Amino acid sequence: ILTIVRCGKSDEGSPSPAPEAEKYESYWYYSYEAERVLTAEDLSADDFTPYTLGSLGDTLFVACNADNSLLLFDTQREKVLRTLDSWDFNGEQKHFDSRIEAIVPTAGRLYVAERESRIHCFTLPALEYAGCIGNGNWNNAVFQAQAVAVADGLVFSRDKNGTVSLYREADVTPANYQQVSRYRRSAAVGAVNNNFATHYCMRPDGAGRLLLTDYNQRKIHVLDISAAAEMENDAALDLPEQALSPAFAPTGLAVTPERYYVTGGNGIHIYDRADGNWSKSLPAIGGHAFSQPAYIQAQADSVFWISDISKRALVKMAVHKNEIREYERAGRHLLRVSEPAARGASREFF
Repeated sequence: ILTIVRCGKSDEGSPSPAPEAEKYESYWYYSYEAERVLTAEDLSADDFTPYTLGSLGDTLFVACNADNSLLLFDTQREKVLRTLDSWDFNGEQKHFDSRIEAIVPTAGRLYVAERESRIHCFTLPALEYAGCIGNGNWNNAVFQAQAVAVADGLVFSRDKNGTVSLYREADVTPANYQQVSRYRRSAAVGAVNNNFATHYCMRPDGAGRLLLTDYNQRKIHVLDISAAAEMENDAALDLPEQALSPAFAPTGLAVTPERYYVTGGNGIHIYDRADGNWSKSLPAIGGHAFSQPAYIQAQADSVFWISDISKRALVKMAVHKNEIREYERAGRHLLRVSEPAARGASREFF
């Protein structure tokens, strides 16, 4: 028996209903990778001991303890643009006489503080010498600056005795060379430091405050920028109720809108600004185990440079924010994630 079935026009199939949108709840985690680890060999240098760091655009400023010089490093081309170790001023050859303790590039200036009570100022991008605060004597206008920041037309300098000295940027001129007077000095903020083996760092947090690491007291002090302009001498500049007291001795500090990245001990420690908690410590990242990370500099919210002084290495750390969509719940706060099978085997992560 032969049966023939024919569909008429009225029998044409209707389009299949669109599939429902995939329903899932994303989970996120961070991963950390050493994209580059630069040593003396990579930079074609005889010796390279990176220390203090600064950044402006694609240029990374690196203090080299081997010879008290300042390297200007192009992070895109991974090339040293210039080594600044001497300059001419009024017909005389000048140079850094001691270790560089702080590097602060601004829109048009570069401030470089050295241990021997001087804060040098250069123009950017030409690097012409624009003046000097302090004359090298500790009882002059600069008392061995250990950390420096610039905000609201003022230069903030953490003195060796724990006070913070303020100077007007407008006073730093070639004509006023080594004659810049201290504008104000605060009351002591943190501990007196008679040991230059420790490190300090001062950074703006983007919310009208300065953060100051205090290695000796294991604190990160908070300074009120707005109070500085009209303050009296010996007035308190810090906000003690906002200070952080981590479980490690902080040295370097990098600030992003969401997090603080702080060097201390043998690792990088991360503070979540929204939660107000220390969320993670990194003694190692993909491609590099830290030995003595001294300073950290943010080039972007997800790109950081770290000076690992014991290993004489400059480390570029990339921070990746990763999404998990496929998982099985294994507990209230626990997910089971399986990687794709390879050669019949698959690993699980929790």
